[in-house]
Parts: sequence; C-alpha cells; structure tokens
Amino acid sequence: MSAFELREEIDFAGRRYFLQTSFSSHKKEIRSSFFKSGALFDTLSAEVDDGLSEDELKESIKRFHLENKRNFLLLLKAREKIKSSIDQTAHLRVAQALFARNLFSEAIQEAQGAVKSGNSDSMPYVIIGESYYKLGEYEKARQAVHIGIDVNPEYPDIHNLMGKVLLKLNRCREAVDCFNRAKELNMYYGEPYLNLARAFVLNTIVKEDFELSKDLDAKVKENLDKAVQLDPDIDHGKVETARKLFAEKNYEEFLEVLESVKDHSKMDIIDKIFLDLYLMTINGGDEFREEEIEHYLKIVLDIVDRNPTYADGFNSLGILYTAKCKILMDRASEAFEKALEINKNYKKAKKNLRLAENDRQGIFILLKALLD
Repeated sequence: MSAFELREEIDFAGRRYFLQTSFSSHKKEIRSSFFKSGALFDTLSAEVDDGLSEDELKESIKRFHLENKRNFLLLLKAREKIKSSIDQTAHLRVAQALFARNLFSEAIQEAQGAVKSGNSDSMPYVIIGESYYKLGEYEKARQAVHIGIDVNPEYPDIHNLMGKVLLKLNRCREAVDCFNRAKELNMYYGEPYLNLARAFVLNTIVKEDFELSKDLDAKVKENLDKAVQLDPDIDHGKVETARKLFAEKNYEEFLEVLESVKDHSKMDIIDKIFLDLYLMTINGGDEFREEEIEHYLKIVLDIVDRNPTYADGFNSLGILYTAKCKILMDRASEAFEKALEINKNYKKAKKNLRLAENDRQGIFILLKALLD
C-alpha cells in the first residue's frame, strides 16, 4: 500500500507527547511510537493479516492508533487524579504503569509519592532503583535499592537488582554476593544465574578479584545453563549468541548481549491486565468496556487451560468476572433509567434503579478492593 501514517500531539495537564502510527510492510505489522521532547520512549506493535485490503488496513491502523492513544490517556488521567491523593497503592500502581511505558523519571516521582503516603514495603524502592538503573544513574539506583533491602531483606528481586547496579559500578565481588543471596532466597529464580555469568566475565575485564576469575569457562556455562532452565522469559537465541561470543573471548559484546536477554519494562500479561483494570478504577470505572474485558478473559482462560494448576490464573479469572459484573450492573441501571425516561411515574422501575445503583456501587468497591 502507499504510505499511510497517523500523527497526533497529545497535550495533557501541561505535558506534551507525540504519537505516530504507521504500517511496516517489511515486518507486516502496525507500529505506534510515543515521543516526549522529541525522544522515542515507547513502541507498541501488532501483526497484520496478509489478506487485508488497503481500506481494511487503513482502518486497522486507525483503530490501533486510537486504542493506544486511549490507553495512554487512561494512564495520564489516572496520574492527574491521584496528584493530591494519599492513597499509597494508587501511587504505586501508577508508578508501575509509568515504568512499563519507559517513563522512568515520572515513575520515580510516583514511587516516591507512595513512600510519602505511607508505603512501608520495598516495592517503591525497586521501582525507583530500576528507573535510575534505566536512566544510567547507578549511584542513585544503589542508594534507593539499599533502602529497599533494609525495608525487606528477604525479597530476592531486590538483591538481584542490587547486584545489577553494582556491576555497573564495576563492583563484581559485591555483585556476586548479591546474586548468590537472591538464589538462596529463591532457588527457582533464574535471573541471578544469568547475572552471575555477567559478573564473572566483567571481573575478567576489570580485574577486580582474582578468585572470581578462576574456572571461568565452567562458571559461565553452569550459570547460563541454569538460567535458561529456570527462566522461561529469557531469549534463548540471544543466550546462544552470547555463548559464541564468550567462546571467541569477545567479552565486551558478550556482556552487551546478555544484558538484553530480558526486558524488565515489559510486564507479565496478567500483571498488565490487573494494572489496566486498576487504572480504570482510578478513573471512576467509566472506562470499562465489555469487549476489553472479554478480550482479557479470553487471554486468561487460554492461560489456565494450558496451566490447570496455575492458581494466580484462576484468581485473575475471578477478578475479571467481577469486572464483567460491574459492566452488566451499569447496563442494568441504564435500562431502568430508560424505562423512567419513557414513564417517569413507573414505580417499579424507580425501585429497581435504586436497588441496582446500590449493588452497582458495591460491585465497584469490591472490584477496587480485589485489585488493591
């Protein structure tokens, strides 16, 4: 098809963003790219069927553009709504959503807001540390993660994160200790093994600790094997590329490849669904759409069909069915209101509307509690 591209400036609460959506004929995908101050910060893509006509393709591009704009505005609106709130959970959830969109400075601000609002968990410090890590401000990341470890020293992820930060500061011995601690706290946690391989190779380059350099080949192989075995989200193709680079003693490129085998800004699909639902509740629940909930249900039903012992999956189904109830109660209220438009003296419709409104509010409160 001839070039077709949608461009739009998003101006919200004094902040400006730019959204561009286009079709890549080479990759057979529609791509929406978000920019802030001229810099790309997020890209979303969707595959396209080969059989679409040019008009159908244009319509698909428009739908994708508008959907991504809507979802982004949902986040911006949620952030604006909680600006003066002391709801620590709301600030934390918005921080997680901002981090997932690669808006790291904004994520730091909201995570700090969660702490100021009384959050006493380590999660805000994980978000702050990860965000500073992504921004390349490693000493600030180390300071944030250090506080998080003091708050909850039994959380394996935060020890793994500290190890990653220390590697950026060329403190390999301390990093190895952090990764080993993460393994001790969760023996099925695959990422620390991946990072141990990085630590041993980096130490060979910076020559910090002679003991760490011993038996390098065996250490790297053992830890890469274990990482691939335990972590399904690791890109196996990149790991194999890293192995070849290591065999060639191309250590610098080995480290570059290993650092990219996991994308920490991309969420588990169920976590993303929960976060989307939570942002909708912050915005008062008016953003709930039946087709969206049905789409989420289809995804989670497929997950539990493939993993019938996955407790989190069934818990997610319960929450999604509650969200569906909320939509149906909204429709019930609209039907009673329509009856009263036709006949304002319809006593039974008045009573039913009153009862439905009570249940409608109750369902919304329940849904928010389930998502907290």
